[in-house]
Amino acid sequence: MKKIGVIGRGFVGSAVEFGFSAQCGCNAIVKSYDIDEKRKKDSLEDTVNNSDFIFVSVPTPSDSSGIDLSFLSSALQAIQDINKRTDNIILIRSTIVPGTTKKLHNQFYNLNIVFNPEFLTERSAKFDFINQSRFIIGGDSKYTEKVAELYKWRFGQTVPIIQTNFETAELIKYMNNCFFATKVSFLNEMKLLSDKIGADWDTSIQGFVSDGRIGHSHIQVPGPDGKYGFGGNCLPKDVKAIIEFSNKLGVELSTIQGAWDTNLQVRPKEDLKDYLN
Repeated sequence: MKKIGVIGRGFVGSAVEFGFSAQCGCNAIVKSYDIDEKRKKDSLEDTVNNSDFIFVSVPTPSDSSGIDLSFLSSALQAIQDINKRTDNIILIRSTIVPGTTKKLHNQFYNLNIVFNPEFLTERSAKFDFINQSRFIIGGDSKYTEKVAELYKWRFGQTVPIIQTNFETAELIKYMNNCFFATKVSFLNEMKLLSDKIGADWDTSIQGFVSDGRIGHSHIQVPGPDGKYGFGGNCLPKDVKAIIEFSNKLGVELSTIQGAWDTNLQVRPKEDLKDYLN
């Protein structure tokens, strides 16, 4: 019997909880904890010490330096303080810039940490979790292999599983979200041009996505929320974080910066106030 723990019952943690539950025909034992009393289901001690795999899905919001790790660090500290086992594996699901997991691994050396990014949309997180196109697992192979076996047990042998190091797994998550943000900004610029020249936007989109290389996601202008540009919890935070991270390395991301600049032009400023320095 697989024993699953979830720390943080937001949309990411709840999707994991759902994906391993009897609702999905899975016979895993699932314990879950949240620091918010309204969301709390099981105790932290019960969740940590009675779980073989613990999915940590806590916020990593933007701050002036890129991302705020305080929630994640506090969660890992709380787990380490109460953990009586040496064999359970901690899966970090929170989005963090490359190099962060290694630092956390060195700081919380009593925990068996892997980085396992999520690729979920908030409005369909549960569906996305049980229909993933691949799983990315970063860390020491003796732990990533066990996580891979868990996913094979739950989702079968056909879903690709990529085992790699911390930094590669962390970068893959940012590559996805930054590409989507760039795609949204590009389509918003095309919409501005379309309006200017009097083109038929719906026909333009039809012709554009008819090329199978384009894909059908992140092309709606205005977006699903009825606004131009990209908002929500993921794309603005991750684009801003990767720009700040790259600037510190002396790497100029002109294309991603352009996507961000376009978003600042077309998106209501109140939606982006948390990301404006």
